[in-house]
Amino acid sequence: MIELLKRIGERLRSSAYVNEAAITHGIVTPLLQALGWDTADPKQVVPEFSNARGRVDFALIGLGQKPSIFIEVKQVGRANDGDRQLFEYAFHQGVPLCVLTDGREWSFYLPSGQGSYNDRRVYRLQLDDRSPEEAQAILGRYLLRGSVLDQSAFENARKDHQAIAGKREALAVLPRAWLDLVGEGHELLIETLVDKAEALSGYAPSGADAQAFLQTLQPTGKLPSPSPPKQETAVAPASQQSVRVVSVKNAAVPLERSVTYWLFGKERHAPNASVALTQVLAEISREDPSKLALVSDEVRTAKRNHIARTPLEINPGRPDLARAAEIAPGWLVGLNIANRDKMMIIRAACKVYGISIPENLSIILPNA
Repeated sequence: MIELLKRIGERLRSSAYVNEAAITHGIVTPLLQALGWDTADPKQVVPEFSNARGRVDFALIGLGQKPSIFIEVKQVGRANDGDRQLFEYAFHQGVPLCVLTDGREWSFYLPSGQGSYNDRRVYRLQLDDRSPEEAQAILGRYLLRGSVLDQSAFENARKDHQAIAGKREALAVLPRAWLDLVGEGHELLIETLVDKAEALSGYAPSGADAQAFLQTLQPTGKLPSPSPPKQETAVAPASQQSVRVVSVKNAAVPLERSVTYWLFGKERHAPNASVALTQVLAEISREDPSKLALVSDEVRTAKRNHIARTPLEINPGRPDLARAAEIAPGWLVGLNIANRDKMMIIRAACKVYGISIPENLSIILPNA
């Protein structure tokens, strides 16, 4: 099939397929054969499938000798156009998957889905934009005869469609999420903004000023549709990047972000969650700092070492984003994290040091 896809790609680039008949005989039929369909057997593939409700170019026959997939071949450049008749026909026939193609572009749809044609699309494959190996994998995922017969092709389509719908929903709520972050004066957002302003000017604005600025921002226009990930730009080696160990005592944040907590029966106060995290870790590790190595192992993730020996170890992938504070001689904790991660670190440290929550430590961080 790889060689077939290479030949088709070359012909597409030379505009060799001039009409629907050429696309049908030169692309669709050979690919179906390569995917395990006997195009000469009407019990497997029915061209010009029709009944009282309509007609479709190809019907692929699945279990129970019933149509499982409809394929409609469109005019060149029209594969992206939804065909209302095809969708209604497929819906009434109970066909779980439809394909619209002009040979170059293949769009896979769930006809029973909700919304517009684009909302029902599972995948769009640009045949001459992908390597033959990628195209083979995608076509096989939805059209391989064995997968159609065991129903896994349709399960793949449903899973892929759910993932796309979830991504679309997440994209739709981004403006609201931004407004909530700005309106709440989210601590990590304010601290990051303060740090960046200080890095650029040499002076740190107050947390109140940063929050006031954030509240002036409003999302404008529509968000862009999801696009393929851009190629990552190179990050300078850690040795060429500056990482600051900050003094959390002087961190400027709004007063309403202050934290009151109880440790070993004593009421304590911190101006923000970063200071509270540093204070708690420093206090509970005071008698035996060596156990911080165990805490470090407990809270390490694939991308971050929340507790480490040097600032550059805190965020190896993006050392330029690392902010850290000392909690014991030779031990640092990263601060450029969400409050829920700070609470995770506190719980892990209490577990290692045998400190009970809430008996020995009672603490709640904002938005954790």
